[in-house]
Parts: sequence; C-alpha cells; structure tokens
Amino acid sequence: MNQVAECIVGDEFGCVKLMAFDEQLNTIKEGATITIRNANANVVKEHLRIEIDRWAKVEASKITVGSVKTSRNLSDIEYELVSVKA
Repeated sequence: MNQVAECIVGDEFGCVKLMAFDEQLNTIKEGATITIRNANANVVKEHLRIEIDRWAKVEASKITVGSVKTSRNLSDIEYELVSVKA
C-alpha cells in the first residue's frame, strides 16, 4: 500500500513543504525532530517542495529545534523560470 503525506518542516530560520512516502511516515510525525539527507528540492506549480525519494534518507534526530519560524514558509513564495540570454 502506497502512502504519501505533505508535511511542513522547518527550523528557526524558516519552513518548507515536504513530500514523504511510505516507511518515511513512521519517522516523520508532528513535533518530531528529523534529519534529511540527499533530498531533492523541486519547484512544483511555481512553489518550492522538498521530496524524499528512494535515494534520500530521513531519520530521527537528537538535535533539538527551539521553534519553527512558520511565518517564513518558502513554499508560499511563487517562483518563476527566467530565461537568461548570453
């Protein structure tokens, strides 16, 4: 059974949307502190999103985060592809 969840992750500097799948959802819980390695940052429908694919790793972390700055959500910003002429 495939499961997917859209989560908000962040630290004292800001936050971003994260797409997590299947077994990763056992580690990613509300209020949990996690470490993410080798994830991809993609722009989907003009908004930034972090995706944890099969090569990425998510694990519980012992580092504590004081508070998450939800007022600076980088996924709320609309990004635009701009062509640069040389």
